[in-house]
Amino acid sequence: MKFLFIWPNKDQFGFRPMSLAMLSAILKKAGHEVELFDTTYIDFGFKGTIEVFSKAKAFKDTDMSQYNLAKEQVNFKDELLKVLNEFKPDIVGISALSDEVEIGVQASEITKEWNKDAIVIWGNKFATMSPEKVLIHSCVDYVCRGEAIEFLSEFVNYIQNHQDPRNLLNISYRDKNNGEIINNPLRPYFQDLDSLPYFDWTIFDERHSFKPYEGKVQRRGDHMISWGCPNHCSYCLNRTYRDLYGSHAGKFIRFYSVDRIIDELEYLTKKYGITFYKFHDEEFLVKPIEYLRELAEKYSKRINVPFTATINTHFVTLEKVELLKKMGCISVTVGVETGNDKLRKEVLYRVDTKEEIIKGVKMLNETGIRTSAFNMLGLPFESRETVMETIALNREAGVQYPIAQFFFPLEGTPLRKIAIENGFMDEDSKLIFENDKPSLRLPKITSKELIKLHERFVLYIKMPKELYKYIERSEKDDDIAKELTTELQYLYDQYVFSNEGKWNNKVEIREIVNNLEKIVEKS
Repeated sequence: MKFLFIWPNKDQFGFRPMSLAMLSAILKKAGHEVELFDTTYIDFGFKGTIEVFSKAKAFKDTDMSQYNLAKEQVNFKDELLKVLNEFKPDIVGISALSDEVEIGVQASEITKEWNKDAIVIWGNKFATMSPEKVLIHSCVDYVCRGEAIEFLSEFVNYIQNHQDPRNLLNISYRDKNNGEIINNPLRPYFQDLDSLPYFDWTIFDERHSFKPYEGKVQRRGDHMISWGCPNHCSYCLNRTYRDLYGSHAGKFIRFYSVDRIIDELEYLTKKYGITFYKFHDEEFLVKPIEYLRELAEKYSKRINVPFTATINTHFVTLEKVELLKKMGCISVTVGVETGNDKLRKEVLYRVDTKEEIIKGVKMLNETGIRTSAFNMLGLPFESRETVMETIALNREAGVQYPIAQFFFPLEGTPLRKIAIENGFMDEDSKLIFENDKPSLRLPKITSKELIKLHERFVLYIKMPKELYKYIERSEKDDDIAKELTTELQYLYDQYVFSNEGKWNNKVEIREIVNNLEKIVEKS
């Protein structure tokens, strides 16, 4: 059988979705042909991550011009039809996130126009959380809910053998008689990661290999050593997945054996010339200490490629940090999210405390591992005061590269429900995540104010407090503000980026204040 994956990607670059890499390998192992239609380099009119983060001074500018990453203004339908006519798939699989649904629906409609007998099946998180919102479209035949590891090859074999797949576990479909949505039970979580084939990266555009880090371009690989998360954050689908599967589903947190993952990483590193890894484990340090000791020993000897990972400071210990360093970790991203205790505990359901964040970040910095931090702006109940608390926490902890993104209420999460119940969004709202705009309507802070704070987030964190009045003045909409913004960003480039993410204390602050004051006095 011929299976075409469609990845309706709006913005991510330098990243190969691990689910598609794994499912492609599984289907090919079963003897099927696989191709990918990737929309990454089609211009849909959204502002890209690089553009927004560069404006917000979240990372160092990198010259990517030689890698041809620019989006093209082409006809989406014509591009997809070219692939459909050349590959002639029997089945088309759509893997869409919440903000990619509209593109996925268009792709499904185009597929059915091309061949009404082609099977269209959706998967991924949005389809799992809301199969009824996918199957309402007549161009979609089936939805895979939950993990597709065992489901997909079984589904394809049923189609190949002209069998009815509607009795399969994990499938959702419309009843042909009354239009009712039927959600079949879910099979338990897949447990034996060691039995899985190696990732198939051959289906991806070569341009996804390249990603900037610290001003240089790396040839990056993406992987996960563990699956699942121990936390129950209200904004994340891991919590909802657990509720969906129930207590019979088996272990949610699963690991490759050390030898098995090292074998695969060694293979991928050599085959694709990987110079940098990003491990997408939901919580890298949740692994048992004995496991981390063995992993650090064997990774440092056989792979020896620098990497970055995501951690929660709740799980940080000195020994774990030292093992990260031994393994070759050069950067970690810590989930800070908010500096307000009430929001963290009662709204986000975070397990970490301010004290743990401060202690953990400082421990990582002292060990020589670069620290970055995820922060969310525009949360339910957000105000200017809570944003400034988030800024203060990043400052006190000493986060080297803080990143702020606007909160997006993912379908199926408790925090989306909270946002709806409190009138911050409409229940039937078809929100699309945009890097440069808040998603919610908040009574205590305007979207415009949030955008200004987002653009100056790192300035507040990294610059001396003597400059706060000028940063705040730059949030206004006038020529003085524009001139201040230009000057502040210049100062940031000169005295923060050029000094490893720290303000250069050798700079004479009084002279800087005098120059900024002259700009203000023009008003």
